Amino acid sequence: MAIYHFSVKTISRSDGRSAVAAAAYRAAEKLTCDYYGKEQDYTKKSGVEHTQIYAPENTQEELLDRQTLWNTVEKSERRKDALLGREFEIAFPSELNAQQRQAMLDELCHDLVKKHGVIVDAAIHAPHIDGGSDERNYHAHIMFTTRAIDPENGEFSAKKYRDFSRDHGTETVSRWRKDFADLANRHLEQAGVDVRIDHRSYADQNHGLQATSHEGPSVTALRRQYEREQQKPFNERNHEIVLPALAKQNDAIKLFNLELEITATEKLIKTMQHEAKKTFESILSEEKTTNFENFDQILQKSHETRSEKNIFDTLNSSISRLRKAGLFSQLDASINNQAEAESQARLQAESRAKLEAEHIAKEEQRLKAQAEAKTKLEAERQAKIRAEAESLAQARRNDFNPLD
Repeated sequence: MAIYHFSVKTISRSDGRSAVAAAAYRAAEKLTCDYYGKEQDYTKKSGVEHTQIYAPENTQEELLDRQTLWNTVEKSERRKDALLGREFEIAFPSELNAQQRQAMLDELCHDLVKKHGVIVDAAIHAPHIDGGSDERNYHAHIMFTTRAIDPENGEFSAKKYRDFSRDHGTETVSRWRKDFADLANRHLEQAGVDVRIDHRSYADQNHGLQATSHEGPSVTALRRQYEREQQKPFNERNHEIVLPALAKQNDAIKLFNLELEITATEKLIKTMQHEAKKTFESILSEEKTTNFENFDQILQKSHETRSEKNIFDTLNSSISRLRKAGLFSQLDASINNQAEAESQARLQAESRAKLEAEHIAKEEQRLKAQAEAKTKLEAERQAKIRAEAESLAQARRNDFNPLD
């Protein structure tokens, strides 16, 4: 299913970032940043499907070179907190192939150049499946300059354009979000794919679905580490590696949304089946009363309706399998997690019981030793008292003389 993702980001020197480094990473090239005097080598990066620079027709030719382009940008911006560039980050509908993705990117970037007069540096990235990315995650990074090209000399204008400024930014971004959805839907239609995306938030669409929270690089890395750990046998796992709370929350929301989507789709299929049944019954009724002149037309309509019904039945079966597969997968995962949790709890309980037994045994030994020591001391004290008493009695006997 096609998903919508369109975000606008900035590349700012105040964040310690370099436009040259950003461009090198996105294009998987080796570029040297003159501002920082540092070579940025990303030639070992994989997954870059396509790169291209788009610019107004009168742009000076040297600015079409990635190295020259972004070093010129760095040189033009003198402030230590300068805004060096902006970026659209988009997700392609997974239903499009490589050629269709490139055609969609071309149209988007040409529109960006036409509307704002900027130079655009775009790269399509394929998903890193080995690193845990979704195999459908084909996306593009579309960097563009903060200064337009002067139509007279083909160089960067002295003043920055204000379309994305504080005063106009919200309106500009909202317009681009809608334009991107329209663009993606056009290309989906051209590809013969009967799905569409919507740029509106879930709240505005009012369909009950919940939005997930952006996980970011750190949470994503922890998620992938946890998923790799879960692939190991239970006894070999590091149980201190846990799924982050944000990831757990997002997974719960995704499951909730999946159940809503399946329920809504099943209702739609039932409605379509009901309408198809009514149409089919109507055709059969017409077939009984028709003359031979209209018979071929009605027969064709009957075949079409039967074909549609087969499609509905197939779709309904697919949705049923999806529901079963999705929900039973979640159920299996829950059962496995519960079993593992119970096993871990049992091991922890046994460990605690063992430690408690050892503690009790040590305490008993301590108390026994203490009692024995106390008994010994008491015996010694009693022996001492008896000895002193006998000694005193002996002394008295020695002092007593009946002849005196």
